[in-house]
Amino acid sequence: MKHPEAQFVVEVTADDEIICRAPKQADQRIRMTDLASVYVETNDSGPWGSDVWWLLNDDTGQTQVAFPQLATGEDAALERLRQLPGFEVRGMNSGENARFMCWPTPAP
Repeated sequence: MKHPEAQFVVEVTADDEIICRAPKQADQRIRMTDLASVYVETNDSGPWGSDVWWLLNDDTGQTQVAFPQLATGEDAALERLRQLPGFEVRGMNSGENARFMCWPTPAP
C-alpha cells in the first residue's frame, strides 16, 4: 500500500518550473527564476502524519509550492533544487515544529 504522501505529485517541467498537484487542491507552481528561498518544515505529527515538508517561496516570502517528503516526484524536484548554488538539505531528522532554511544558505 502506498503512503498518503504519494498522493502529492511533484513535477519539474521543461520550462524549469516546479509544479505540485495535491489531492483536492489547485495546482501549485513556481518558476525557478522566481524562487527566492527553500525551507524544510518539520512538525511533531510523525510517524502517523506528514511531518516533513518542502516549502518553495517567492521573493515576497509566500510559499508557492509545498509538498511532503515521499511525494511522488520528490526525487526529481530535489535533483533540480540541488543545482542551486549553496543548496543544503537541513532539518530532516527533526521531530519538532521547526523550519530550516536550505537555500539560500543562511549566514553563519
